[in-house]
Amino acid sequence: MSEELVMPRLSDTMEEGTIGRWLVHEGDAFAVGDVLAEIETDKATMEFQAYDAGTVLRILVGDGETVALGAPIAIVGAEGETADEAASAGNGATAASPQEEAAEPEPKAAPARKPSKSSSKAKAAAGNGSGATAALRVSPIARRMADEAGIDLAAMAGRGSGPEGRVVKADVERLISSGELTRPAAPAGPPAAPSAPVEGETRELTPMLKAVATRMTQSKQTVPHFYVESEIDMTRAMELRAELNTGLADSGDKISVNDLIVRASALALMQHPQAHRSYVDGKHVYHAHANIGIAVALDDGLIVPVVDEADTKSVREISRKTRDLAGRARAGKLKQPEIEGATFSVSNLGMFDVANFEAIINPPESAIIAVGATVDRPVVVDGEIVVRKIMRATLSCDHRACSGADGAKLLQTIKQLLQSPSLLLV
Repeated sequence: MSEELVMPRLSDTMEEGTIGRWLVHEGDAFAVGDVLAEIETDKATMEFQAYDAGTVLRILVGDGETVALGAPIAIVGAEGETADEAASAGNGATAASPQEEAAEPEPKAAPARKPSKSSSKAKAAAGNGSGATAALRVSPIARRMADEAGIDLAAMAGRGSGPEGRVVKADVERLISSGELTRPAAPAGPPAAPSAPVEGETRELTPMLKAVATRMTQSKQTVPHFYVESEIDMTRAMELRAELNTGLADSGDKISVNDLIVRASALALMQHPQAHRSYVDGKHVYHAHANIGIAVALDDGLIVPVVDEADTKSVREISRKTRDLAGRARAGKLKQPEIEGATFSVSNLGMFDVANFEAIINPPESAIIAVGATVDRPVVVDGEIVVRKIMRATLSCDHRACSGADGAKLLQTIKQLLQSPSLLLV
């Protein structure tokens, strides 16, 4: 029996997804657990795995196309069955031509979707006695094309060339070429002031960049940040790192400065529960383990995979886990659980020769530490001027979750652990 595969929810904030690429073709058989496609969400590129065995009968949404959560993306069925046979059997699958677009899901299939301007107008027309009784059904690509071209699709309800009067890409292309159904002009009035010209190339944000923009804006607007900063003498930590890497040379493992910072942060968080809690719905949520998010820069974006229970892992285990997560993050191979559940984050821009900076908290985490480059600096030690390796660190805290003193104590313990790095190996 055939059925539609729909755009799955692969992150807690996902409203739409983009097919990065299909890993199967029409006619291919697949087993339970096989990866069918790579899907770009608002957080990362995820692997879409099959829950049941079957055969791909028809792909409805091609590589690079974006559809809403719950929208059909493919038709699957039994071996030997065809999409046309499935449609004629009356099981709800769309018997479109191979070039036809994905059908617009019914409202129940995509509850998280915000109605487009065109669909809102159609509903309004139906409700004011204008005679537009047919429902406006528009494929995702046609909807996007219409919005970009300034075309009002309300009058096209039930008149599209797709199944059940659905408006599809070919319909919008015809409207564009004919100049029909352009949106009504604005009411008469004083002319609007001309907008300043925007120079340069304009590009749409990827789902990930949209999510970063939204979450960081919300964080700065709703989370009362405060910042504490300190200079950390990394001389002994760098010596320990060099010694460890010499001993691990034959194993292929390599300890980074960031691995030491993650380990120190995890141990410090377990010592300061007042600074390791989240403010959620007017309550404090205390965390049993330190799940540390590692900020990884991508070619066009940022992602924060999570080292879960970092307080229980050795420096070497943290190093292996971090390298694995960062590598798969850049390759778009992370799974949903690997980017969720962080209780604290580390953002390190030291490799870019940044002296110091302030990072934005990613709720519901209560803090994030931002570290800069480790540099040789003359400092006074026991009354003498000596050259030491100094790193500046800034801790951003949510004042609803911890006080200034709590944040200062947390940073102080991180500093003590890094300045006495043998404690990181206990």
